Amino acid sequence: MTCFPLLLAPLVVAAAAAVERRLGPSAAGWTAALPFSFAVAVFAVTVDAGPGTAATMALSAAAHVPAQVLFGVVFAGVLVRRGLAAGLAAGTAAYVAGSALLAGVPVALAVGAAVPALLIAPRAISSAGPGRPARTGAPRPWSGVALTCAAASVIVGAVLLTSRAAGPAAAGAVAAFPTICTLVAALAAHHDGRRAGAHALAGLVRSLPCYLAFCLAAALALPGAGLAALAPAVLACLAAAGITWRGVPTAPRAAVAS
Repeated sequence: MTCFPLLLAPLVVAAAAAVERRLGPSAAGWTAALPFSFAVAVFAVTVDAGPGTAATMALSAAAHVPAQVLFGVVFAGVLVRRGLAAGLAAGTAAYVAGSALLAGVPVALAVGAAVPALLIAPRAISSAGPGRPARTGAPRPWSGVALTCAAASVIVGAVLLTSRAAGPAAAGAVAAFPTICTLVAALAAHHDGRRAGAHALAGLVRSLPCYLAFCLAAALALPGAGLAALAPAVLACLAAAGITWRGVPTAPRAAVAS
């Protein structure tokens, strides 16, 4: 039963990759930040360790949303100015630092801090310098899509192992790290330039309300409903998605010369 989530994760991420191929890096970042892999991880941990453990993990992931915002803003700003390697290093350091600061804060306060962070994040990342969305370039090679899909399975596996070895709170911190968005931003930056990568990260911060809504709904419903809790969690995510998608800039595909 545990193997099923590892097979499901890359399928849902492949669907997200199709959005990037049509609508550009901002839409790709927004889609990649939706809790596809995390939903699969919640399913896996519920089956493996029970709904109580999965609920604790979901609440821990929700508490790490401010660290995710910090990751996206710092990564984008440094990426535009210093390049991909420096941006990734700075964004990762920002996430780790944010997570360390949140570790000593009550979960309710950390979750509450996510709300102003999400309100400020779109403007903060715009000031980081991505500029107007560019037209998308040539289609991404499927090798890059395959790498992103494989990463989704790795995330689910890492969350399961962390939950078993270090507990659900640590698993939530691992699950919350935006691995898929990192790959999407890196591929966009490699193929279409630094600003395209920054746009993918701008999509990330605009999508995080969907992630937060899913985590909170799952954390509340899992202890009493078990796997059935995924239904209201998905509905909460979709409600937030309907609002946040309106602010995501899309870029038409550039014509490819024949």
